[in-house]
Amino acid sequence: MTLLAATSVATAKPSNPAFLGIGMHDEPTGCHVDNVTRGSGAKAAGLRTGDIITAIDKTAMPNCNAILAMVQGHTAGDRVEVGVLRGNRPLTLAADLVSRDEIMRRRLVGQTMMATELMGVDDQRTVDLSSLRGKTAIVGLFDIGHCADCNGVFGKLATWTRAQADKGGAVPMALAVSVAPLNQTTKMTKPIGLDVPLALADRAMFEELTVPDSERISFMVIDCRGVVQYVAPIAPNGDDTDAAIDELFAAAEQASRRSTK
Repeated sequence: MTLLAATSVATAKPSNPAFLGIGMHDEPTGCHVDNVTRGSGAKAAGLRTGDIITAIDKTAMPNCNAILAMVQGHTAGDRVEVGVLRGNRPLTLAADLVSRDEIMRRRLVGQTMMATELMGVDDQRTVDLSSLRGKTAIVGLFDIGHCADCNGVFGKLATWTRAQADKGGAVPMALAVSVAPLNQTTKMTKPIGLDVPLALADRAMFEELTVPDSERISFMVIDCRGVVQYVAPIAPNGDDTDAAIDELFAAAEQASRRSTK
């Protein structure tokens, strides 16, 4: 249970709802903060691992689902008052809500891509996203064990790249990236129906490139110079999935045109 992901509070998950920026789970004493996202409103407000959230805007929060619903009822840019129990001491903190894509933009867009040692599942070759040899890349980072219907989004990406090839222009490289298994001796196979190449990242690198979220894909477009041009989290089967995918493809097409000039 986490504020880094939408839950069954809403059947259609928006890709970029208001976001506090904490991982959390329910305990008998209330909603326990497991971790705080770097660059989030929660981090800036001073929320800490181990805090118990008791209220949002003076409304008592009986569980983590209630917190999620309250936060997603706001829009990015709103400020909320967070009631916290830290040890035995009650605190009131003010947090500015942002969106996942805003955090990712601040962290990545306009930056030269870090050197990576992603391991291709099919060919066991190392993939370095900082050295694309003149290609544009669309990279989708996701939790392979928990992201329901992610394959459908990657299927649309595969269809789009094939259509670009048919046009005869520059074709962006498509890549899915997941966290490597903790037991590296366990051979991981690509799931049936995943229509793009799959590579594995270690956890530290994966978390550097994403806002961790089990129910969204964190996409980025990297141009031929190795510079991140666009980022977007996309929720499969959300109420804005198709629009978010279209925007991703438009960004990739623009980056590809730049690479051919």
